[in-house]
Amino acid sequence: PPPELWASFRGRRMGGRELPLPHGYQGLLLREEEQPPSGNEGDPQDRWVTVTGTFDAITDWGADAVPPPGGGLALALQWGPIAHAV
Repeated sequence: PPPELWASFRGRRMGGRELPLPHGYQGLLLREEEQPPSGNEGDPQDRWVTVTGTFDAITDWGADAVPPPGGGLALALQWGPIAHAV
């Protein structure tokens, strides 16, 4: 099992466990930017984002305890591959 992580948030103890993203998935860090100057005045896109980083694991946090290994976020991460298969 992955090691337990401990931190505090606003004075409250938090326990966490790092969970890998499913195979073929990657997390993205995005930053919204101003629309780049282009010759297209009629461009319908009103928001522009740039990828500033990536990650392949996410931490599941719980208040006062480490979340159980098979619940919550761990279950939610299983739905991507299931949905892709369907």
